[in-house]
Amino acid sequence: MEQATYNNKPTISDALSAYDLGAIRKYQRNLSAPDLAHVPGDYGMPFLGHTYWFLTNLHGWLETQYQKHGPVFKMKDPRGEMVLLLGPQANELVFQNDNKVFSNFLAWDQAFDQLFDNNLLERDFSDHKVQRKILQQAFKRQAIEGHMGLMEPLLRNGISKLQSGREIKAMDFVKSLLLNTGAQVFLGMEVGGKADKLNAAFERVVAGTIDPIRSKALWFSPFARGVRARAYLSNYILQAIPARRSGAGQDFFSQFCQMKDEQGKFFSAEEVRDHILFLLFAAHDTTTSALSSTLYSLAAHPEWQEALREEINALNIESLGFDDVDKLEKMGLVLQESLRMYPPLSMMPRFALHDFEFNGYRIPAGTLVAISSVFTHYMKEYWSQPETFDPYRFSPERAEQKGHFYQYIPFGGGSHKCLGLHFAQIQAKMFLFHLLKNFRVEKNKKMTLYKYNNVPLTFPSDRLPLSFTRLN
Repeated sequence: MEQATYNNKPTISDALSAYDLGAIRKYQRNLSAPDLAHVPGDYGMPFLGHTYWFLTNLHGWLETQYQKHGPVFKMKDPRGEMVLLLGPQANELVFQNDNKVFSNFLAWDQAFDQLFDNNLLERDFSDHKVQRKILQQAFKRQAIEGHMGLMEPLLRNGISKLQSGREIKAMDFVKSLLLNTGAQVFLGMEVGGKADKLNAAFERVVAGTIDPIRSKALWFSPFARGVRARAYLSNYILQAIPARRSGAGQDFFSQFCQMKDEQGKFFSAEEVRDHILFLLFAAHDTTTSALSSTLYSLAAHPEWQEALREEINALNIESLGFDDVDKLEKMGLVLQESLRMYPPLSMMPRFALHDFEFNGYRIPAGTLVAISSVFTHYMKEYWSQPETFDPYRFSPERAEQKGHFYQYIPFGGGSHKCLGLHFAQIQAKMFLFHLLKNFRVEKNKKMTLYKYNNVPLTFPSDRLPLSFTRLN
């Protein structure tokens, strides 16, 4: 990228708006730790900070800290200090981002650097607006209908291979099926062979994002393996771009190669690579999380499973078309409630570029802050019996999610709200349509709770043992 130019002395906001990485890196090198002595809270155990509670009982720990300190408090993990801002008002402050106070890039860079560089989630301000506007072309109705045509036979075929009555790790099944589906829908590749190697490399890149030791010198560390895997994926994608530019594929990769901005210019090859790699990450792991929690909810509440099956059968169709998706109203309620109770991304970080105030506390520039979906989704001030699985809370008659615009945030909010949320909902409904039409989902009677971790995303810690019994 060319060096950005500025009318006046550049600020960090200018650099982020221009995606001037040289200026951004210089700003990062000159950062000093903010003074948080006046902010309530503590730093937990030496070095580890509050990591143990984050990994084992995030919501319980957040609730305890909230009762002790209120909606603003500090914490620490091996990567540094952070200030938590809790509740819908905090979500509103961060998502609306008046006066460009908060940066996504400077919050996410530590996790994504050298693995998912230059992705849309990291972009800020005008640069983000331009990139997002171009990418939206891939999520319009005509494009999504093309994606559905690729996706449905793969989901139907994968589900049909389930062995009736056999207990399996349901999360592994969902993850594998979505990876294979993603090879076709996102990359335009047939399942097996090269696609399997690319999927394995992609998994290594994802694993590298949560490695606290960011050193390529440690050859077998998750981070070092992830960097090498990214290079492998990058090589494949860059070599394939010329052919995709002139093709007519319905997959996301082909569409990204053919997109143009308002000046009629294509994405550069590097931009195509970076966007498709992050789309794989954002779409695959979050949908695996959402479907895993939904499968548990349906197994734990068989009356809802039967209600969804009746709704599916009432359509009297074998394939789910675009106009059929919204007819699955009860299924939509179940997905909403599963996402409320088990949001895939439970914490959403931002970096404060300027001083700001919240709930009577001045938070200095240079502070890493975070809001929490999972905390907000269980606040008794906004939800009736929040610990109870109750999809009807989202019905038009009750509409509990409308108490505050930012009390329900499974897809984020503001300018960075999930670009592919409609596609994700369609994919989830298509999966459940074929599964529940043909199988009954059952859990072991000894399973009384959904065991899960919230970091890095919300996944079942036991990989979700369930059985699927074929219906006559």
